[in-house]
Amino acid sequence: MDLMHNKKIQDYINEVCSQVRFKKVHQEIKLELETHFQEIVEEYLEQGFSEEEAIDKAISQMGDANLIGKQLNKVHKPKPEWSILLLSLLFINIGLLAMYFIQKQELLTNGMRLFEKSLLFSFISLISIVSLYFFDYSKLEKYSRHIYLGTLLILLFTVLWGIKVNGSRCWLSLGPFTVNIVAISPLLFVIALAGIFNQWNWNSPQKLLQGLLLLAVPLIIILAAPSISTGIIFTVACIALTIVSGAKLKQIFLIASSFIALLMLPIVTQTYRLKRLISFFNPEGDPLGSGYLNIQLSKILSESGLFGQGLTFNPQTLPELHTDFIFAFITYTFGWIASVLLISFVIIFLVRIAYIAKQVKTSYARLLISGFVSILAVQFLWNICMNLGLVPISQVGLPFISYGGSQLVINAATIGIISSIYRQRNISQNSTLF
Repeated sequence: MDLMHNKKIQDYINEVCSQVRFKKVHQEIKLELETHFQEIVEEYLEQGFSEEEAIDKAISQMGDANLIGKQLNKVHKPKPEWSILLLSLLFINIGLLAMYFIQKQELLTNGMRLFEKSLLFSFISLISIVSLYFFDYSKLEKYSRHIYLGTLLILLFTVLWGIKVNGSRCWLSLGPFTVNIVAISPLLFVIALAGIFNQWNWNSPQKLLQGLLLLAVPLIIILAAPSISTGIIFTVACIALTIVSGAKLKQIFLIASSFIALLMLPIVTQTYRLKRLISFFNPEGDPLGSGYLNIQLSKILSESGLFGQGLTFNPQTLPELHTDFIFAFITYTFGWIASVLLISFVIIFLVRIAYIAKQVKTSYARLLISGFVSILAVQFLWNICMNLGLVPISQVGLPFISYGGSQLVINAATIGIISSIYRQRNISQNSTLF
């Protein structure tokens, strides 16, 4: 029996929906109420009532439409995921505090105004989070291929003609700003690939080959920069996307093994990279060369103490203190208690984001969340473990905390999109089609 065109039921449903301010869930509510009406009316019909009587009794059984609408309005009222937002703000403020003390102690020889620049980018980041919270993230899906191609072309242009820093062409000058295109590209590719791989058929040999090429081409360009650390981050995100998009174990293994082979190629073919890897396991073998940073980090952490050493950091101890080794600076200045608290907050932050993936009702949202959380997890864990001497040293900053305007803004945009997803978490796949 079709109740979709029954005037009494549709009037009832419209009255319910009129009380719900969040209009995007109206279709969801309509479908749910129609299902309930279908079940109730069928029960009354089985008891011998006429169709008209069954409909009247069903409406009476459902209760007052205004009251139900008000109750549904409370349930579907968009709410931010406050723990993620507050932790993001906490990390940003920790970064600002660290930049202030680094600048105050004049720990950088170039006299960079770290705090003022960080303050500016923090303000831009907050605007980004708030703006994207109210943005409908699902609109990004139809532009997925455009985002992929645009990011790929900008990345290729950067690697070929961008600004070269420390042997890598990762930077591109955009007016008054210099942006690390290579570092932010994994997040942009996640946005693109989440839409492309939504409803992707990995069982088709043709689709498997296409998917492998879509994933491999950006990795090859990233490694050509070269930036192995960004390549690893991108690889983890790609594996997460293939798993969530429904790839089987053998297909995941094929993609993962191909990417690992690509990542190992520049390490085994370039002796200085291989030397760095060997020195990680035995830093004392080259204490004044490739093992120097590991030895210095070990010394700093051993001297930190529970409550830190305050503003006594020696500017000659470590380079890139405001980026790669910000965690070591925080540990030395504020102590191990502060660092353990920071690690705890990071774990809570990542778990809360991952939990959203279980709450959302669309596969596209799950793909986005999975890609985002995999990138943030690798960045957080790698930087912390790198500072603790547990993984090789590489140019991986601590998200939201390390200095870096473009990286901070793109991470903040990620939080904005995640917040937008949480805001619309009760909207199903079917509702987005109307």
